[in-house]
Amino acid sequence: MSSIDPQFSADFTDRYAPYLNPQPEVNSFREFARFVPAAQRSGRQFRGPIQSALSMGQTVDTSGTAYALNAARPAGEQEYILDGPDLLVRETFPYSAYLKASNGVSQSGDAAAYWQPMDKVMMTMMRGIDHFTEIMMLYGPGSGSTILADIGVVATTAVFAGTGPNYGSGTHPIVQLTRNSWAPCIWNNSGNGGNSSGGMLVDILNSAGTATVETGVAIENVGDPSLCQVQMFKSGSAVAVATGQRVVPAGWYQKGAAGVQGWLQNTGTLANINAATQWFWRARQFNAGGAMTRAKVLQICAKLFPNGATKGLVAFCSSQTFADLAEETSNPSSSGGQWFENGAQTRVQGAANLEYVSPVGKVEIRVHEYMKQGFMFFLEPGNTVRIGAADTTVRGANGGEGFFLELPNNAGSEMRVTSQQAPFIRYPARCAIATGINNAGDDTSGS
Repeated sequence: MSSIDPQFSADFTDRYAPYLNPQPEVNSFREFARFVPAAQRSGRQFRGPIQSALSMGQTVDTSGTAYALNAARPAGEQEYILDGPDLLVRETFPYSAYLKASNGVSQSGDAAAYWQPMDKVMMTMMRGIDHFTEIMMLYGPGSGSTILADIGVVATTAVFAGTGPNYGSGTHPIVQLTRNSWAPCIWNNSGNGGNSSGGMLVDILNSAGTATVETGVAIENVGDPSLCQVQMFKSGSAVAVATGQRVVPAGWYQKGAAGVQGWLQNTGTLANINAATQWFWRARQFNAGGAMTRAKVLQICAKLFPNGATKGLVAFCSSQTFADLAEETSNPSSSGGQWFENGAQTRVQGAANLEYVSPVGKVEIRVHEYMKQGFMFFLEPGNTVRIGAADTTVRGANGGEGFFLELPNNAGSEMRVTSQQAPFIRYPARCAIATGINNAGDDTSGS
């Protein structure tokens, strides 16, 4: 900052720019998966029957006599049972901030404060619970002893040179995640923003996803996003950052809902039904082994058609996967869209939306900010819903407009926002997951 001659310094004023918020908005999976009607929301649990086999007691005869009938072979029925976990975000603000803001607010910076403290806290809490809810919907680890999904896997070269090697090292480790597990927008929204007491906390599990090796590790910031790097730190931790370790939000191990990735990759018992023995409970899995193409999308659709998928599909992918698919549809020999300005012609190439026609109907490709580079989810519209007791709410038990508490021993107040929900796929066999996607423009740590 340049200096001012002391004899003039008191004659100048401080100028303030408008309030900025660089955090990206969270694209909502919840918009696609509606919350079940109130009559179907959880009491003790969410249960329902599902037919697992047809009646098979058939007899054929050509004798023309009163022939004997073969024994009945009854239809099968299973019951699914699941519930959503509670998710709560809390925040506090001091009385002094409220008193100062009472002198006027303006987001353009021409008043005493940019925000009313309660409005600011409400905004950050709603963004925070949106962040965690989207992670839960997509990558919830489930409640079993082995996690069904994670939000990142440590790469072959676990830490960037000169940092670490432990989560508690003085040179705070810049952890490198695999290219396939890298979802950059999750980490963009998870750092502490320069507030050392802030940032998302995560737990580190072993590579099998069966035990925690460290808890409460703070996310400080994104290192080099092109190298899938996240800086993490826990004071005093002697646990080494190691290849294959898996990352989940703090406290979610054996407590979270099964997210969409978990549903689509499940091969065991989930929601009381065993996918190993019940074909309809097992989604189709497809290893792309490279870039996604239209041909691979149609191959997935062809695999779902015999399972009863006829209402089309919505496919969620990363922006890198979308770029590859859009590039494939751009034919350089076509004129594309065009317009004229000052006599000059501009040719337009590319796509903002993609749809394919397939045996199961229309396939709509959607970009989601939190999708991992190496994954793509194919879901049948109306087949995936959100179950539980309540969507995101700030209404307290007393019917007021918020969970608003006066702190009994501190000069301030606290606000809370909560929800209880989980994704539920009625017929997993009509859905699919593509893994092993390597996009042309991937960020990559080398593994």
